[in-house]
Amino acid sequence: MAAGFTDFEITWRADVFAGAPQASSAAAFGTLGVNFRARKAPAY
Repeated sequence: MAAGFTDFEITWRADVFAGAPQASSAAAFGTLGVNFRARKAPAY
């Protein structure tokens, strides 16, 4: 995997701008909020 990660997972995603005054602008660019978890290989 890129950057030496051995595991990567998106744990949560949502339209965090829903209901905000700029929601249509954010949606036009496909903006989402995400949380992710990654594990990097140990350095030897």
